[in-house]
Amino acid sequence: MNCPRDGQALRETSPCDVTVPVCPGCGGMFLHQGELNKMAAATAGDLEFSTVDLDTFQHDDAYGPIPCPDCGAGEMAKVEFVIHTNLILDYCGSCGGFWLDGTELDRINDEVRRLNEAAAEDSHEPPMLWFARFIWSLPR
Repeated sequence: MNCPRDGQALRETSPCDVTVPVCPGCGGMFLHQGELNKMAAATAGDLEFSTVDLDTFQHDDAYGPIPCPDCGAGEMAKVEFVIHTNLILDYCGSCGGFWLDGTELDRINDEVRRLNEAAAEDSHEPPMLWFARFIWSLPR
């Protein structure tokens, strides 16, 4: 498998007990379906489902469109991580995988920690946090 950004051969690495292909050049990584939930900071619910469900798939980012490096099913869709985070990920509707550019996993983890802290601090949840938690709780 090659990096959809710079064409370099992806190397297998095993952070968080999950083996994922990572680009040695740009630091991007491909996560197969279910792996984002394992790689991200712990939280209740399904991050992948809450990211993809009800998304418009019409988001711009600084990186531009890419083909899926795993199944080659064409251009990956742009999805916003969870809701209203301004963190745009590449998602393949055919195989269910995500391409994370460079620091996107760190940004995802920061956002998950922020949401977890907000939930712990505020017993009167803001509507957006309540909505995000509701989406995460839906069965897949």
